Amino acid sequence: MDMATARAQLAGVNAQITDHLLAVCEDMTQPIASGSFTPNGSNNVVNVPMRSVGLTRGWLLKIKQSFTNNNAAAHAATLTDWGAANLISSFIMTDLDNYQRINSTGWHLFMLNSAKEGWPFGGALVASAIDTPVKMGNVFSAISATASIAAGGGTGSIQMYYWIPAAYSKRDLRGAIYTGVVNATGYVQFTVNPTPFVASGSDATLACYTGLGAAADLAFGTCTWTLYQNYLDQVPRYESGPNKGYPVLPPLSIRSQYRLQNTSLTGISAGQDFPIPFTNFQSFLSASVIYDQNGTLAAGTDINQWKLLAANTLQFFNLDPITQALRGRVRIKTDWPLGSYMFDFREQPINTNQAGNMQLMLNPVTAAAQSQTLVGWESFADVNTVLGAQSLPAS
Repeated sequence: MDMATARAQLAGVNAQITDHLLAVCEDMTQPIASGSFTPNGSNNVVNVPMRSVGLTRGWLLKIKQSFTNNNAAAHAATLTDWGAANLISSFIMTDLDNYQRINSTGWHLFMLNSAKEGWPFGGALVASAIDTPVKMGNVFSAISATASIAAGGGTGSIQMYYWIPAAYSKRDLRGAIYTGVVNATGYVQFTVNPTPFVASGSDATLACYTGLGAAADLAFGTCTWTLYQNYLDQVPRYESGPNKGYPVLPPLSIRSQYRLQNTSLTGISAGQDFPIPFTNFQSFLSASVIYDQNGTLAAGTDINQWKLLAANTLQFFNLDPITQALRGRVRIKTDWPLGSYMFDFREQPINTNQAGNMQLMLNPVTAAAQSQTLVGWESFADVNTVLGAQSLPAS
């Protein structure tokens, strides 16, 4: 049997087992941990072990953080462009084999969750946009944030949800983790943003609030959180043969890692192509980029072109920033915040094993001294080969 035939047969087996599991298993979503504490900038990290049950597809984090604005000079704290999405500054998911599949940010997870849903994640149509006499709209305020927190002891809060994936989706089980074991433990870790407030004039791209005054003016109040685990329960087991007693699992999906990684790159010069390289041994579904000029975020006026190049020469696309923004609008029915772009390849992923040297090129009109690109990667990797890949680019 040649390699192509064997690969096709394995893919067929994987699809059949996936369909069978989705038909016979129980779809379970249960709280596995919760807590309440007051962050102080150093105790902001929460680490939760995965529950040892079933075939896990991911976790849903519900979190609410309160704040008090102690500024004495009547300076309010107002939401930044990324606002509530920045409440969590870091997500890390480590699987049962101690591989770090996710090491990314709140804004990146929000972008990915929105792109997959085709709508801002957790967003609701406002009542004025709904043609019905029934009072629908933002009734439950599942995701919410105080737009402006008054000075002199004013209070406000952010309530946010994040979906932390193991599998790509509920029906596409690539990346799912069989957690129904007792001989290993995986962990989900999140960090409440230690600097949620940044003073005006400083870079507030990764903050929740900004305003005149000092960063310490916005004090943490109580943080409450609940982590839910979604998994397929009652996974069938082989009744005979060499695998008797073992769970029936889709072989390709289980050996795939669904990876979310984040990095920042500096050294950008105006009018010069700036490369954002794709790493080896992975299949990339998207690259999410914020072009941050030391806190200045623009609606495309600071960029000449975005280009995707192979071997430094072949151009897959060469787009002005507004055209690229249109592609994002088509995906989620609205625009990303200022300075933000998603390059979506999920309909035809970039496989760096086949394409070789791939680079996303930024050609800026302007580049401040501290300009950077904040990059979030979404990819698949085969666990048998990813360990040989180069590390993510870092500044």
